[in-house]
Order: sequence, then C-alpha cells, then structure tokens
Amino acid sequence: MTSPLRSLRDWLVRHAPSRHVLVLLHRWTGLGMAFFLIVTSLTGSLLVFDDELDAWLAPQLQLAQPAPGQSAQAMMDPYLLREKVAQAMGPQVHISQLVLHARPGRTVSFQADPATDPATGKPYRLGYDEILVNPYTGVVQGVRDRDKISLKPADLMPFLFKLHHSLALPRAPGALLLGTVGLLWTLDCFVGMILTWPRARPFLVKWKPAWLIKWRAGFYRVNLDLHRAFGLWCWVMLLLFAWSSVMLNLRDQIYLPVMSRILSFDTSWRPGPPLPQALSGPPQSWPEAHALARRTMDGFARQRGLVIDFEEKLDFDRRRGVYIYLVHSNADLRADVGNTGLRIDARTGKILGHWLPVGDRDGNTFSNWLGALHMGHVFGLPWRILLVLVGGAVSLLTVTGVVVWWKKRAARRLQLRSPGDGRKPSASHSDVASR
Repeated sequence: MTSPLRSLRDWLVRHAPSRHVLVLLHRWTGLGMAFFLIVTSLTGSLLVFDDELDAWLAPQLQLAQPAPGQSAQAMMDPYLLREKVAQAMGPQVHISQLVLHARPGRTVSFQADPATDPATGKPYRLGYDEILVNPYTGVVQGVRDRDKISLKPADLMPFLFKLHHSLALPRAPGALLLGTVGLLWTLDCFVGMILTWPRARPFLVKWKPAWLIKWRAGFYRVNLDLHRAFGLWCWVMLLLFAWSSVMLNLRDQIYLPVMSRILSFDTSWRPGPPLPQALSGPPQSWPEAHALARRTMDGFARQRGLVIDFEEKLDFDRRRGVYIYLVHSNADLRADVGNTGLRIDARTGKILGHWLPVGDRDGNTFSNWLGALHMGHVFGLPWRILLVLVGGAVSLLTVTGVVVWWKKRAARRLQLRSPGDGRKPSASHSDVASR
C-alpha cells in the first residue's frame, strides 16, 4: 500500500516545476531574503527576552520601588494613579487609560496621547509616546519615544522591536516589505524541501543522508550539509515564522484571503471609522466608565462561559468614542497578560466587537496560537530558549546558503576562464548544481 508521504512526494514531483527552475527559485529567493532574514532572526532572538533585557538596560524606567515602609503589594488605586499622571504631565497630554493590573516591582506604562493645541488646532508635538510611572507613589520615572531610532540603553529594545517588525521604516512600507519577504520565505520553505528529495527509490532510505552532516568532510561539503540538514530539522519552525510574518504584516492582503478558504474568522475587533471630531474625554467619569465595562464584560462572560481571573486595563479611544476593556480569562493563552477584550460604545454601552484568544472562530484561534508561538508567549522559558536557537539556525541557514551560492559562482567563473581544458567541474560543484 502506498504511504501518504510517498503519494504526496509523487504528486509534487509530477506537478512541480522542473528541478532546474526550483534551484533557480531557491537560489535567488534566498539571496534576496538574506539580509532581511539575518536582521529579523537576530533581533527576534533578543526580543524573546524583551522584558528582561529592557529592565536590565533601563532599570530607572522599568523598576519601581515602594515608599519606605510600604508593602510591595500596596499599589495605588488605579483612578488615583491615572489622575496623578494626568496632573504631572499637564494639559498637553491626554491620559486615556486606566491600568488595572500592575506588577509588583515594575513601573506602569501609560500611552501619551497628545492633546490639541488651541492656538494651532493641531496635536501638540510631545517628543515621547510612553510614560513610565511608579505604581506605589504615582511619580513619573521617565518618558521615551518608542519610535526613536537610538542605540542608547533606554531606547535599545524599542528600537530593536521597530527594526524587527518594520526595519525601522514607516509602518506601512515596512510591513509591506517584510510581509513580502515572509511570503517568499513561505514558498521557499516548500521549494527547499522538495530540492532535498532524492530522485531514486526507496524514497526514505535515499532521503536519510539529507538529514545528516558529514563532519569529517571538507569545508564545502560540511557547509552544504549544514544548510540542507538544518533546513530539514527546523522546517516546521521555519514555516511557522514565515507564515506568521505574513499574518502580522499582510493580514488583509494575503493571510485572510488564503486562510478564509479553510477557516472561519470573526473580525468584529477591528476599529470602526473615526468620529468627525475626537472627544476630549470619556462621556462618564472613569469610575463610571469602569463600572460600565465591568457590567458589559460580566454579561459577555456569562454568554460565552468565560471565567475572569483579573482585569488588565481600560482604554478610551477618543477618536472613535469607544472603550477597549481587557481582562484575563480562561480563553487567554498568556498567563501574565490579559487579552480577552471588548470594544464598547462609550455612549450606549453596546458591544461593538470582541476578542477571544481561543474558543472563538477556528481561524481566530489558529491565528492567535500562531502569533503566540512566534512571539514566545506560550510554554514558558523552554519555548523562548527554543526560539532563540531557531533564530540562530535561520542566520546559519542564510550564511551557509550564501556560501553555497558564492562557491557555485566561483566554479562557473573558473569554467568560463578555461573553456577548452576538457575538464568537468568537481563532484562537489556538480552536487550543488543538482540542488
């Protein structure tokens, strides 16, 4: 009886482009992606430990100490904390958040939303977009611009994040560029695997050497084996990174049109159109807005069978007149951050959209797992260490692939210089040409 693997292999061999075409696709796609893969793999390996590295590099911004004699658990009331920050920053800044889950020993991050300058009718230029606050005392420990291109310790991790997700370009062109790289990478994962398949049978017996490295061979053969074997051993992880990059950067253009053919999605979480004029503040007081969000979430949780563990935060979107309320529930993937959310009309209390990490439509659940695996938000420290190792493997694959190309290029040039010597290219170069 024919095995499913053998049937798949035979079908692909019959319908795939010629091996020569696949070799060219793999070669030039890999060279075109090389710079981007090295940058994103190295920055991604660091961002897996973003929180820890940020606290180490900028303790003055990230670490908070209680007042003398104050318990590490005795943090300020969220309403009072928000009010103190608003007073400290002045009328140029709207503090449109209520932070409901502060971590002991760490500062609280508030988004700086610039107010409108009455003299010009335009938003104030603040020079920062994040405010770091001591949750015990309400003292502002510092501000920073997360979009700033800087290698200073306090700015390094935000810069690496910007480099990772958009190459430090403006968001739209950066997303388009890296999304395109992710799409090419996804396709190249399949091309690269097909090129390792043997032409002779039995298939699995002939395929086995492609998974191995001949360490005692010369440099060129070891380099080739590293490129091929690491690509096979890490294939699932490479595909995960590649396709999740498409999801994160080309969600509407590529990811949803493709995945919607096999999975269903709820897109109610997407923000609606902005109001003709942004609101200056919530229609209610912050305690009233919080109570409204709680009541709405309680009703939603009963309908969906959710168990709420703790509240995360309440945001007010002034431009759309919407509350965004996040809690941690049994639908969350992360243990320490709540991502179960509702979008609530601030004037009517009507639910405009919801977000469940798991337990909603199958497409949403799949996508959230894909994103959580990509960013190291699940399975704790072992998974994060694995992501670092795979990031190193991506860099290794890229470098060894460039070496393979360089050696082939040198061999072709050597042939062109001595066309009449009657010699064939070396076995190693012929071997590469067939891949």
